Amino acid sequence: MLTLKLLPATYVIWQLPSDAPTPTIAPSTFTTVIRTADELSGVCEVDYVPVGATVDAGWRCLQFIGPFDLTLTGIMVRVATPLAQAGVPIFTLATYNTDYILVPSARLTDACNAIQQAGHVIGE
Repeated sequence: MLTLKLLPATYVIWQLPSDAPTPTIAPSTFTTVIRTADELSGVCEVDYVPVGATVDAGWRCLQFIGPFDLTLTGIMVRVATPLAQAGVPIFTLATYNTDYILVPSARLTDACNAIQQAGHVIGE
């Protein structure tokens, strides 16, 4: 059984060209910035989207309550599988200590139901 926490904000997944300067994003409950050779992208609250970014808005974020050892396997799949079976799209991220899964706001109830029916807990 895993325990997840629903973060309070609504989030945006955004993208900028790979050569764009790394934006400074105001602190919020959850922010990430990832640069690859092909893109600069991230997740933040809707009020902090970098100027000029392409956005996909309306996501809610569930935090896996950890920390989890980096050698553990199968943590994300234990939640991603029931969400896939329920037809809920996901966007996943990980940090050193834990994992995060974003689901469309419009599907949050479906996502929470699928996660709980799989035997996991969504806490405050």
